[in-house]
Amino acid sequence: MRKLLLLLTCLLMCCCSALALAADKTKAADDLNAIKPMETISAAVMNDRLQAGNNEDLLYVKIKEDRVEVYQGLATDRSLRKQLILTMPNTEMLRLYTNNKATFAQMNKMLSDYESSNANFNGYKIITDKDTPKKLENGGKIYRLWFMKIEREKQSRRGGWNFPIGIGIGIGGGHHHGPWIGVGW
Repeated sequence: MRKLLLLLTCLLMCCCSALALAADKTKAADDLNAIKPMETISAAVMNDRLQAGNNEDLLYVKIKEDRVEVYQGLATDRSLRKQLILTMPNTEMLRLYTNNKATFAQMNKMLSDYESSNANFNGYKIITDKDTPKKLENGGKIYRLWFMKIEREKQSRRGGWNFPIGIGIGIGGGHHHGPWIGVGW
């Protein structure tokens, strides 16, 4: 009996360690799939690059006043755009800039679709808007838009129970049953 108990304990420990190892591997795989900025630059460097009018598939995301993250390849990859939206900070207005019209169109369409469908992003909803493009001297444009994730309001429940409100009182008489008085809710 004692050997059987030791064998079962050993088997249980092996299963638990295998599950923990599998969880670590999936966490590491999730970290590898997370979108990372190509580089982090200052706002002044971003303005210089945008003024040059380079038409590369680059998206500049202004996180703080002087912190800008640069992402590449968002015009053609929807999953990268969604990962970008999911990984951005919550409850901060994020400004997006690009010289590439396709990048702007795809990001604007995706953000607008999420806003109109009222999609749920881990308890947050998306609001977005676009600004008019700024024209450059060389004929190019700087496309600008912004988005923000706002926390959803929680529905309040009175004590966790849903009671209908209202009380009805009735008085009547029946042909076969005689007079009656009823109270209901």
